[in-house]
Amino acid sequence: MKTILLHNITPDELKNMIIADLKSEIETLLLKANDTQNYSVQKASKLLGCSELTIYNYIKKGLLPAFKIGRHYIIKKIDIDNALKEVKSLKYRR
Repeated sequence: MKTILLHNITPDELKNMIIADLKSEIETLLLKANDTQNYSVQKASKLLGCSELTIYNYIKKGLLPAFKIGRHYIIKKIDIDNALKEVKSLKYRR
């Protein structure tokens, strides 16, 4: 962040500087948000090769973390990956 003396700045210059800073911050946040992939139940079921009902059951049992927006569940890709790693480790635990 730059240090600027405000006594020689017009209101329009201040407004433009604030807008430019906000735009850069929003772009940074959007880039971070695009790095994380989110899936609907339908896409997750196609990805995992199982039925949508199975995904709903995994969410209900707590095996697959998800969050609800309105009537739809959203599942993060990292949560799917972690759930699959956990299943593999349980398989070989015996």
